Amino acid sequence: MVSKDLSDGPLTGLKVLDMTVAVQGPHVGAFLSDMGAEVIKVEPPGGELNRYARGPGFDYGMEVMGSQQVAMNRGKKSIALDAHTDLGKRVLHELIKQSDVFVTNYRAEALDRMSLSYDHLRKTNERLIYGRVSGFGPKGKDADKAMLDGAAQARGGLAAVSGPVDGPPMPPGAAIADHSGAMQLSLGIMTALFAREQTGQGQEVNTSALGTMMWLQSWELTHTAMTGVSLTRDGQYNPSIASPYGVYQASDGGSFLLAVAMSNESWDEFLVYGGKPDLALDTRWNTAAKRIGILGDGDGVTEVRAELQEAFASHTTAEWEAFFGEQPEIIYERVQSYKEILVDPQADANNYLAEVTVPNYGTTQVVSNVVQLSETPGLGARRPPPYLGEHTSEIMLDLGFSAAEVDQVLAPIEAAAAGIIGLVIT
Repeated sequence: MVSKDLSDGPLTGLKVLDMTVAVQGPHVGAFLSDMGAEVIKVEPPGGELNRYARGPGFDYGMEVMGSQQVAMNRGKKSIALDAHTDLGKRVLHELIKQSDVFVTNYRAEALDRMSLSYDHLRKTNERLIYGRVSGFGPKGKDADKAMLDGAAQARGGLAAVSGPVDGPPMPPGAAIADHSGAMQLSLGIMTALFAREQTGQGQEVNTSALGTMMWLQSWELTHTAMTGVSLTRDGQYNPSIASPYGVYQASDGGSFLLAVAMSNESWDEFLVYGGKPDLALDTRWNTAAKRIGILGDGDGVTEVRAELQEAFASHTTAEWEAFFGEQPEIIYERVQSYKEILVDPQADANNYLAEVTVPNYGTTQVVSNVVQLSETPGLGARRPPPYLGEHTSEIMLDLGFSAAEVDQVLAPIEAAAAGIIGLVIT
């Protein structure tokens, strides 16, 4: 077997054309880039709207890329062109000829209009892996329905089981559907690449935010299918687990997720420390299986949760951390803020965070690739996000286009940068 230099990662030599927007699509390209692939992000001349997303507290000028752009598009190259023009279409199709993977989260109607559907592109490159992630799947009446993360959480059921018991459904505070959809499509693309090694043929890979939300709740949906019981919101407790498992507050407001005391000795010590020794005698919670909700019918769960909240309120956050630190048989974690996660020594030890340089801003942290290979680890999130159209000239000249054609593509980019026009693919 011929040895190949994979010092940049296991996907060294793989060429990916990334025609995506927002989070769900771009995160796929970021993962492939971290693993060593050359990822070319295609943007309209005015730039993907992602570039300009500001968010709470982001008080920098428009010359600074938004945090969403930095997180989702670091490590990529950028070519900016109008895919509706004849020249733009020619450039895209030349890129398709040389690409191993095409990634998109555009709606099917828009892709058909630009002759960028799988049926179109497979005629150009029969080895192409065509990865598309949508909101609600490629079939059915809602196949081309618009989606944002919260909509997928709502339809996918996660919002229904999140939030206060007596309050409204509450989508979790992170883009769970988007990020997990990206993970699923990345997995599908890698599987299709492996299949291509056996068959020599490309194929279309589809997943969706709705499908991913269902996959993330496989246990819960199967439980409902088997029992007819639809889980409901349970506040800071897991609606699937009728046990002490839940979030409790210390006397100074710090919060802990208490999962389970795996040994009776640790359970007893915990109760004594919290001033609730009598609970150790309650036979409803006298085994780890009962405490984690595997056995038992939930009898007394409301009472034991109230007792445990009183126990936690008897000590400060620091005191509980010191106590739990001496209890290896208790599964717990203090609830951390995003600021705390960025300085978590465990995250640092595992290289889950990396530093990248953002133009006109400086150095910042991003979440790196958390899939780690021992022999071909990849570069991770080390390379900066690109300027709009930064690599347009380089890419077009490499494809054999003339300098005049490059100038023709660059002109609207420069005009948009000057604030004259802003073209967005819709």
